[in-house]
Amino acid sequence: MAQSDKVEPLDRKPVIPVAGIVDQRDFPDSINGCGPASILNLLKFSGPEYLSAYQTILGPDEGIRMRSLVDKYFKNRPSVVYPSRNRWGVHGIHSADLVSGLNEFLDEKGIPKLEGQYLDRQKEESASNHLKRCHDLISASLDRDVSPILSLRSYVVQRRKEGEGEKVGWETGYHHYVVVRRISSPLLETGFELEVLEPYRGKKTHIYLHPESNGQPFRALKGLLQNGKWLGGEPFLLALAPDLPTLRPRDVTWEHRYIVVSNFLIGAF
Repeated sequence: MAQSDKVEPLDRKPVIPVAGIVDQRDFPDSINGCGPASILNLLKFSGPEYLSAYQTILGPDEGIRMRSLVDKYFKNRPSVVYPSRNRWGVHGIHSADLVSGLNEFLDEKGIPKLEGQYLDRQKEESASNHLKRCHDLISASLDRDVSPILSLRSYVVQRRKEGEGEKVGWETGYHHYVVVRRISSPLLETGFELEVLEPYRGKKTHIYLHPESNGQPFRALKGLLQNGKWLGGEPFLLALAPDLPTLRPRDVTWEHRYIVVSNFLIGAF
């Protein structure tokens, strides 16, 4: 068989593979890598300018690329929510810090900044209008070819001993980021379904966002435990997310009320 006389250029740039959903478990520095993993997934699965920006991140694999992002934009830069700390901590990255670091990266690549906002229900806003507003924010970002990052947060009712009695109240559970790829069902009065990229295990799955449907109010935190505000009534959309195991509080039994809320959105809207 004749040998090819084709000569490969010596200065050919290495091709960075882009197929596949980033798995946070590949991050070598922490188990709490859903933030940097979701940034990479946003870049990989959005418009061509975002994919080009992804390809500039140094590293032979996704784990090292996550480290490159964290080291440059989070580990050694001041937090916007914890003034005396850096953005990266043992518990991961707060949503406001995540959008700040992401926007600094995008700005360096000449890409317009993204927006970040809490998805809490506004004063005097009806449940149906709240549902539609959250749907429209996600839809607007997808229409602009930006797969938005959705922050989800779990809460659980706990019973704690207090003196000789018992105190019952809402407590925070866990926090997790996913990237929305598409709205996979029509908007109904009962809610809508999303196809999301789950960074824990690096897979596609589905969640369903909906208003509280049983007339049972709940409490959820807007912001931080230190300086945030606990909101009552039905302050956020709830999320059915049975395929997101990292959101499940520990030691929850049948007698505990446990919810997941759609907390914060980062995208183009």
